[in-house]
Amino acid sequence: MNNSAWSNSYISIFYLLQFSQVVGVSWSLCQYPKEIEISLCHALSSVIPSNALGKILKLQVLKISYCSSMKEVFETQGINNSSNYVDEGTPPIPRQIDDVKHHVLKLPNLKILKIDGCDLVEHVFPFSTLESLRQLEELMIKDCDAMKVIVKEECGGEQTATSEVVVFGRLRSIKLINLPDLVGFYRGMNEFRWPSLHKVKIINCPQMMVFTPGGSRAPQLKFVETILGKHSPECGFNFHATNISQLQTRPPSLGHTTLCPATTSEGIPWSFHNLIESQVKFNAYVETIIPSSELLQLQKLEKIHLRDNTWVELVFDALKGTDSAFDESETVIKLPNLREVELYRLAHLRYIWKHSPWTTFEFPNLTRVYIGDCKTLAHAFTSSMLGCLLNLQELHIIDCIRMEEVIVKDKNVVVEVEEESDGKMNEIMLPCLKSLKLDQLPCLKGFCLGKENFSFPSMDILSIKKCPSIMIFTKGSFVTPVLGEIEKSFGLFDVGEDDINSFIKKKQEVGRCYLL
Repeated sequence: MNNSAWSNSYISIFYLLQFSQVVGVSWSLCQYPKEIEISLCHALSSVIPSNALGKILKLQVLKISYCSSMKEVFETQGINNSSNYVDEGTPPIPRQIDDVKHHVLKLPNLKILKIDGCDLVEHVFPFSTLESLRQLEELMIKDCDAMKVIVKEECGGEQTATSEVVVFGRLRSIKLINLPDLVGFYRGMNEFRWPSLHKVKIINCPQMMVFTPGGSRAPQLKFVETILGKHSPECGFNFHATNISQLQTRPPSLGHTTLCPATTSEGIPWSFHNLIESQVKFNAYVETIIPSSELLQLQKLEKIHLRDNTWVELVFDALKGTDSAFDESETVIKLPNLREVELYRLAHLRYIWKHSPWTTFEFPNLTRVYIGDCKTLAHAFTSSMLGCLLNLQELHIIDCIRMEEVIVKDKNVVVEVEEESDGKMNEIMLPCLKSLKLDQLPCLKGFCLGKENFSFPSMDILSIKKCPSIMIFTKGSFVTPVLGEIEKSFGLFDVGEDDINSFIKKKQEVGRCYLL
């Protein structure tokens, strides 16, 4: 086969070298391919042996998975005995041998490197290789138990002088996932620059304390994704991570049910104080998303997206009166930037925000709330929270089989109404609410069963479908001046001069099936 035929070729090695007596492979075949994939090669101690380092200059994509004996990706310990590696048909090149002796590895065309499930590998690149990685665009290291650093410092120190700035000009994505011993990307004091980097994911790396001690600049990076969610990188890309190993990939012990750093979050970038989007997906083993100790750290939180989890019971915990960090007076928890809450398929969710006489939540910019398929949730808000929802525009609740009220009264509000209103009903106005959709709520008795009057001056979409138990919308009045029609299962109903309570009463007179 001629060189041009090999130039676009792809080599895939599976289920090879699985027996201890097989320790080599012909690397003369690998001087032309642009893509190499190696999987389940359990006898390999290194993927690219020293006598092949000079033959992979055209390599663009390298994927390695589940090589249980591999200790190095690129052999850097010098030329080994020729009996260890069979390199048929290719004589040694003196210049390449000299490079290897000096631990020089060149990867000028490498664009993608992915390593998965190689438990003995402690590092990926030697520092001297970084200068050649001008084309690297994507780096993913996953499930490597012994991985300590991505870039290894080299003996002597000349190559790692702190004055040398390392530039990854094209690197767009870094993913470091399930690396229990990883302490950092690099431990030297060189500055790193990442002008194209826009995606960083660091999940389950509990020992990582510093990404690069010499500092990092990533002007395109908008957030860093961790097990807590998405964090603002405004304090710099050089993070000091807390121990968040409470959230495991296996069932927790009794004490590990809160998504919370073990130490205070103040001043620590990978924690709640610069969390901009809380995300818990699939079966992460956590019961409480925001613990009471972190409630005052949520000034930057913009979105909450939780889905497909059978463990979560509570989103926002409440302060407790016996907590020595707080006095017995009411504490206002203000989330000034929270705009969106989306909760979907949380099978055991009981509360979104837990009520406490010592805690009041304020969401001045919350505009959208979506709740879907949360089987154990009985209500969405307490009545004391409504005055803090002045910018809420959309409220959609779908397929919550135990939802009885959207807004439930709390004891504090009852006392205030009796003592302060002197027998008159308070009016609650949500001036921006435009869309309210209630669908597949078989236990829903009403929107709110308190005596408050409601005014929704902007509401132009009201949908009530498959809510057979609803008897009344509110016991007080319900004013919707611009609402013309109510959407139900079998079409639209012209409200006319009737309010929503009159509409429901008429439908109850002719049978509940008309609301199904």
